Amino acid sequence: MIGVSRARSGLVTAAIVWSVASTPGVVVAAVAATPVVDTGGAAGIIATYQRRIPELMAEQDIPGLAVALVDGDRVLWSQGFGHVDGDGSAPVDTDTIFSVQSMSKTFTATAVMRAVQAGKVALDQPITTYLPDFTVHSAFEERPERKITLRRLLSHTAGLTQEAPVGNNNELDPGDFGDHVHSISDTWLRFPVGTGYAYSNLGIDLAGHVLESVYARPFAALMRDLLLMPLGMAGSTFDRAEIRATTNRAIGHISLLPEVPLDIPMTAAGGLYASASDLARFLRFQLNEGSIDGQVVLDPSLVTEQRMVPAPHAGERAGYALGVARTGWYAARNADLFSHGGGSYGFLADLWWLPQLQLGIAILTNASDHDLQGDLALSILGDLVHEPGSIYHDRLLALPAQAPVVQRDGHWVPPEGLAQTIAELARPPSGDEATRWAAYAGGYRTVAWGLVDPVGPPGRFLVESGLPFFESVEDGVVARQRLSEIEPGLFLAGNGETLDLRRQPPTWRNFELSRVAGPAPWQWALLAASAVVSGWWLIMAFVSTIRRRGRVAEANPDGIATHRGRRLLLGIAGTLTAVLMIGAIALVAAIPGLADAGFLGWLNFPSAQRLLLHLPFGLTVAASGLAILAVTGWTKGWWPRADPLRHALLVLASLAVVSQLAGWQLIGWGFG
Repeated sequence: MIGVSRARSGLVTAAIVWSVASTPGVVVAAVAATPVVDTGGAAGIIATYQRRIPELMAEQDIPGLAVALVDGDRVLWSQGFGHVDGDGSAPVDTDTIFSVQSMSKTFTATAVMRAVQAGKVALDQPITTYLPDFTVHSAFEERPERKITLRRLLSHTAGLTQEAPVGNNNELDPGDFGDHVHSISDTWLRFPVGTGYAYSNLGIDLAGHVLESVYARPFAALMRDLLLMPLGMAGSTFDRAEIRATTNRAIGHISLLPEVPLDIPMTAAGGLYASASDLARFLRFQLNEGSIDGQVVLDPSLVTEQRMVPAPHAGERAGYALGVARTGWYAARNADLFSHGGGSYGFLADLWWLPQLQLGIAILTNASDHDLQGDLALSILGDLVHEPGSIYHDRLLALPAQAPVVQRDGHWVPPEGLAQTIAELARPPSGDEATRWAAYAGGYRTVAWGLVDPVGPPGRFLVESGLPFFESVEDGVVARQRLSEIEPGLFLAGNGETLDLRRQPPTWRNFELSRVAGPAPWQWALLAASAVVSGWWLIMAFVSTIRRRGRVAEANPDGIATHRGRRLLLGIAGTLTAVLMIGAIALVAAIPGLADAGFLGWLNFPSAQRLLLHLPFGLTVAASGLAILAVTGWTKGWWPRADPLRHALLVLASLAVVSQLAGWQLIGWGFG
């Protein structure tokens, strides 16, 4: 299951790397585990993974990991590995809190079910019952908000897109949750309400806002009292201030970012921090059908309802239910497997449980550049149920055989004929389309966390046969979408996403876009001419040196020449400037997208790549020194007649290139 931004796994910075050196392995220490409950063969399997997990963490450069394995109402195994923030920091233990990202959706949905149990809300009432001022745009129907219900929000079938204009995954400033929720009214639906499936942070955030409204309390405090405390999850919280104040907190890691943002803008959809110990309690609650420690927290009928896939795929065994994904686990004779994962902001987490086998597991990590946690969790569960003679193997064999389930896309299941429906929504031609669309044509890149990816194909607005299209990179693949203009400058793509070229900056899927083109032809000409000047200067400097040595040897047998030291200094400065200029020009030629991205040397690239990105800075220093030396020499008469023209050309070329690099914002310094 995808996390808050797991569809964009690895964030924008992963796309920025053009070659990444392998990271040295790290030593991972295991923190003493809670006593392992030896239940029917589990102890041996757990011991194997206790040895193997540190090796896997070192292989994938994961600073810290925590695991909790539950059988019914018992914790079989709970343990921390590694450190909260790399070597030298505090060790991870079972009470260390991690960001669980989109796993938060399951908790928000469960809190909604608690509100249903209390009679505060109803799953099938329009949300305008609770949020009378809420509206949302739709090209498909009038007043769609009157058809949106909590059930549709929790199951991602309301038609909402993934992100909001304010407080989305691409913004460094998380902003206020209320401002984020209010900006949802500026979005456009991807399909008619209730007719398809589109994984969306917005639906869960709106559901959380409904809870705020009916209880008249801030979301974080409400979640603490409505769900977390009744479950005994005292260490877990949605509260940003509490998260910052917690000392036993894992720090998120992304390979290229020196520092990862801490606060999550999508509070209800991704803002929970929880520990392995607390997630073990949540698993116990799930495996005991809504009860824990002898107390009923959620009526079993509501637990069952939360696990049922609603319309338009009602009753299917695989799909997204109310804040939880379900499928049939092939390795377990199609036992019903429930789960939710989360990943971004330097964390990956997964939660899985099999009520029929009375098994559940949670894996938490404080790195997001790996794929360990899902594979690890299912591997542990698989070994437990396939161990001959274990009670889990017996439970497996006792299950009735069932036909394989049909797996649906976990991101997007559109209603039939959506692209054609959208094409028919296009506004009638007004005669000015060709002029307006020509102004929109060109390349666009998404801005994420203040970064623009300089490599890979950009998005592109283009017109073919009189029809507008938008090309974008989706999950690493360039996808072309037919556009339908529903308002001047506002387009719906064939997949229901919105391209808004009315505003500055423009947006795609509510993410900010940067208009890109790379260097213009005249700028390429400037770079090429400057490279020629640099090459010519180096050749002439070599020839001049040979000739001068000959003349000095004839005129001065002792090797002493007038101003020789000063000329040597100027030659060194000129050589350094020419070499650095050629290097900087070659860097832009190799990665033209840098002209749109700006300086990226502050990112945690391997040292060699960071040095390359600092070539413009080095050129600036060298060119400045050369200009000072040259001007001083000319005014004081230090240089022979032949030198001024040659040095003047190099100075002018280097200053022109430096000015252009500065215009592209490629001159910077950053070695964290």
